[in-house]
Amino acid sequence: MSYFTQFAGGPTKVTTYTSGTGTYTPISTTLSWARITVVGGGAGGSGGSVSPGNGGGGGGAGATVQFWLKLSDASYDYAVGAGGAGGGAGSFGTSGSSSRFGRFYAAAGQRSSVVFYAGGVGGSTLGTSGAYGGSPGFGGGDGGSGGDTSGAGAGDGSTGNAPGNSTSGPATGGARSSTYGGGGGGGTSMYGTGGNGGAANSSGAATAGSAATGYGGGGGGGGGSNTTGGTGGAGSGGYIIIEEFVQG
Repeated sequence: MSYFTQFAGGPTKVTTYTSGTGTYTPISTTLSWARITVVGGGAGGSGGSVSPGNGGGGGGAGATVQFWLKLSDASYDYAVGAGGAGGGAGSFGTSGSSSRFGRFYAAAGQRSSVVFYAGGVGGSTLGTSGAYGGSPGFGGGDGGSGGDTSGAGAGDGSTGNAPGNSTSGPATGGARSSTYGGGGGGGTSMYGTGGNGGAANSSGAATAGSAATGYGGGGGGGGGSNTTGGTGGAGSGGYIIIEEFVQG
């Protein structure tokens, strides 16, 4: 018989945290196990520019890790990572913050790096428990790149990726307009959807990137414009779920 068949009736208590820091106290330090899910905060999308008119890159999504833990300590510290803010026109968004339960953490999504129209990298599950190696789960999806006006001209923004970067996610890139690029879609996490990229505008203000929804999604990048670049959308904050099972 599997050890965990003793918990077939479901968890005794389910606790969720969507923001802040604090301490979790288990029901028992001798009879309790917990299935714990931790999601890192998503990054904000970057803003689109006026000159040269590139779209902003989408923010990367936070990683999701899940593990079983024998609750033998009297209490456990936790912290829920915040989502990153979207960037102003032609400016980088802000990376999200990692979430943590005890010594285990889920990495945050990252903002665009080096150039503002690059897509941000999703949080990784490698090394998410410090010196003890990685935790099972999925990395956050990378943000899509903004339409780049170099070379042959502007392009549409790229779609943000799904968790683990195995395929494209649901967050679409913004459409180009003449020689101005659309914003990239935000990366998607296991618990949150990335924001869509904003559309470019060759004759006025561009559309802002959409904010991510749920938990751990990356914000969409803003579209490029000849007058006012679209701002980037905000990433969504992290999440912690504690399903405590009492043996007996």
